[in-house]
Amino acid sequence: MNGWMSRGYRWMRRPRSRGQAMTEFTLLLMALLIGTGAISTFAPEMFAALTIYIRGFYCVLGYPFG
Repeated sequence: MNGWMSRGYRWMRRPRSRGQAMTEFTLLLMALLIGTGAISTFAPEMFAALTIYIRGFYCVLGYPFG
């Protein structure tokens, strides 16, 4: 294991107080919830843009839609 991995492992395994552990858990949970909300909000627009791109590619090649 290189030095960077061992430092990260030591940081993860260090002792924590109950308040610090609860704060870290809360921050990680909120980041997960916000990330999930962002993906679910913008996924339909990203899918629509990808569909437009693919249909344009097929149009250039002369393939029919559908």
